[in-house]
Amino acid sequence: MLRLPLTLLALGALIGCSETQYFAPPPVTSDLRLNVRADTVQISEVSIPEYAVNQEIPLQREDGSLVTDTGKLWADLPDRAMAGSLARHLNQITDAAAAVEPWPLSGFPEVEVTVFVEDMIVRADGQLRLRGSYALRREEGRGRVETFDLFVPVVDDSYVTIIAAHEAAWLRLAEDIARKL
Repeated sequence: MLRLPLTLLALGALIGCSETQYFAPPPVTSDLRLNVRADTVQISEVSIPEYAVNQEIPLQREDGSLVTDTGKLWADLPDRAMAGSLARHLNQITDAAAAVEPWPLSGFPEVEVTVFVEDMIVRADGQLRLRGSYALRREEGRGRVETFDLFVPVVDDSYVTIIAAHEAAWLRLAEDIARKL
């Protein structure tokens, strides 16, 4: 007799659960086209803050705290998505062959890009902030370290718009990297 009420309770709990939604960045393209010194570029590592590592998409409240909705997730891990986006954009923007580590081509890449992200957050003021540094290690010649601090407006609080703002910021970062290659 007890089995039927427990079954109904479990079924009711499942019905009350909402579906998890996954969001992938929409494709965007750059009008920038550059001939660069490097023939090959590898995105070696993208390091992002702990709060942004998981598939939950953090949003900042007015008091500075971060909140997530476990029912609304990145379709991929954010660091992996960012690395893939940077490689895709560098392939489009430059005449170099760009790929994410592990290096898929023969030989070694001429330039290795390492990105360290300090902030990747949709702030309470409706701006996505992407801030950090990147290093360009050259097989030959002198490498360099650059900083970036990018802001992209998030026009509404929909997750489609939030993810699109991330892709727009990654595109701007790829354009900056491309100019330094």
